[in-house]
Amino acid sequence: MVRKYLCVGTLVITLLLQSITVCSAASTISIGAQPSISIESSTEFDADAQVSEQQMSQDEFNKQKDQLLIDQGQLKNAQEQLQKDQEQLRKDQDILVKAQEQLKKELEKLDTQNKLKKLNSEVNSSTYLSYLKSLGYYQNIYKNDEKLNIRNTLLLFQSNHNMSVTGTWDDATKTMLINRLLSKSFTYLDVVKKAPTKGRWIAINKTKRTLTLYEDTKVLKKYPVAVGNPSSLTKSGKFIINMKLIDPDWGGGGIGKPVKGGIPQNPLGSRWIGINRTDGSYGMHGTNSLYSIGTYASHGCIRMQNYCVEELFPLIPMKSNVWVGTGDELKNWGITQNAFETQSSTK
Repeated sequence: MVRKYLCVGTLVITLLLQSITVCSAASTISIGAQPSISIESSTEFDADAQVSEQQMSQDEFNKQKDQLLIDQGQLKNAQEQLQKDQEQLRKDQDILVKAQEQLKKELEKLDTQNKLKKLNSEVNSSTYLSYLKSLGYYQNIYKNDEKLNIRNTLLLFQSNHNMSVTGTWDDATKTMLINRLLSKSFTYLDVVKKAPTKGRWIAINKTKRTLTLYEDTKVLKKYPVAVGNPSSLTKSGKFIINMKLIDPDWGGGGIGKPVKGGIPQNPLGSRWIGINRTDGSYGMHGTNSLYSIGTYASHGCIRMQNYCVEELFPLIPMKSNVWVGTGDELKNWGITQNAFETQSSTK
């Protein structure tokens, strides 16, 4: 009987234990399910947060994009304004440069006026020779005749500046000397439209009584000369050099006794440069009539100081062209010998 109760008790206990196990399992399942519901809710929350964050990021991006467009517009405006400012700066600089150039011209003009005033009072018959010496025109050729040296200085200065040569100090020579002293540089103002040769040739101006040695259209030298009295005796025309002699003999020319060459009494001086005139023997030569240079004095030849013709002699070759004419005739042939003018930036 007791065993029977023990078996029943054991069975009951077993059932109780099983019941407790099932309840524990159910409790465990219940507890485990609750986190599953919480995780699902959290996932949904995170997704919403991501969507919200994406929306916020898109808004921020749009704002930044709009701001960038605004900044780009402002930069473009700034660049356009900078270009305008740079252009205005260039204009202002151009105005400043022109103003500086104008100021420089005005100052130079004022300086020239002051120098002109000073030179007008200082250059006179007592002082002009010192200025001509400073320019290199004085040559002590005649040791026993200073008057002739001074005259030749004036003749060389006058011929070199395309003046009508006189060998005397006058108002025209004073004006020219002052112009030269005021000038920043010296240049010949001859204009030759078409030279007869690319080489050397000569033009003799009967009006100004000058001889010019050219090379093509360029002036090489200028000399004072004497021409015929009247000037028509020095025939106008285009000639060539056909003879060159050192210490030529003079045949008398039908007006005097012949004179051997190489002596002071020879009217042809120390050199003869003949031209092909068909009406007699004519050419360029030295002289023993030293004060005749710069005048109308010869019987048709072109007289030169001996030291001048000696300098010219080796410079001009045989068969060279020699054009002889008045100032107007030379101009008609395309040769204009303009008088020197002051070369300065104020002109």
